[in-house]
Amino acid sequence: MPYFVFLVPAGKGVTLLKTCAKFSEARDFCRAERRARAAEADAIRMAFAATEPEARRLLTDKRAPSSPLEDWEA
Repeated sequence: MPYFVFLVPAGKGVTLLKTCAKFSEARDFCRAERRARAAEADAIRMAFAATEPEARRLLTDKRAPSSPLEDWEA
């Protein structure tokens, strides 16, 4: 399965930046993009999924808190 790297602007949808076959390639690309966009509030996120729509869903779906403490902090 490929690794998908997305740009996630605050309060907006996600934009695919790159698809990588290897984790190390995706990790290095994410690190380089984060350094290049350090002044911006946008997030660079990586997802491991079978398809691009599944990766988008993983990044955009709201998740239930995994612990009561996490629920309290939200």
